[in-house]
Amino acid sequence: MREGQSPVRNRKKRRMPCQLLIESRWHSGLVLDLSPSGLFIQTHAKTREGQEFDLSVSREQGEPLSLVVEVVRKKVVPPRLVTVAQGGVGVRILNAPEEYYGYLSRLGIADAAPPRKQGRPRGARVAGEPAPEALPRFRVRVSQTSGPRSRRVEVCASDAEAARELALEELGGGWKVLDVEAL
Repeated sequence: MREGQSPVRNRKKRRMPCQLLIESRWHSGLVLDLSPSGLFIQTHAKTREGQEFDLSVSREQGEPLSLVVEVVRKKVVPPRLVTVAQGGVGVRILNAPEEYYGYLSRLGIADAAPPRKQGRPRGARVAGEPAPEALPRFRVRVSQTSGPRSRRVEVCASDAEAARELALEELGGGWKVLDVEAL
């Protein structure tokens, strides 16, 4: 995805209860938005970036959807602000059933096709693809396209252009890249 393109059409706000299985313990959460490549989950569960876990998402109708996800960002909110701000985790989908993408299509999310990593077993990689820890790290500075907020996102990518695209994909719509710095 290039700067100027907006993935907003691929992200849908939805309040859906979910359960996170992290290190053999179940935690409750609430999906606040979802897309073909990831979700944002409001939860108090302790996570770390890069951590993989199982996620069970309840739907209005039908059985819960079981996904394997990876934490790509955390939003920590001080206790005194929890009534006005929502903390949680942004996760990337590593593996999801076809029903998930069918569900997204019914919600009207365009291009609800599985992302590149869909269908791979947990921890598996395409032959010849370097392990994430073997890739260089980049700090990508972004700002809102229609607001004053800015932030920094750290990603592992093969080069600066790939880091730019990965950061925008993880953040969703409404952001533009200001600069990319190798770490």
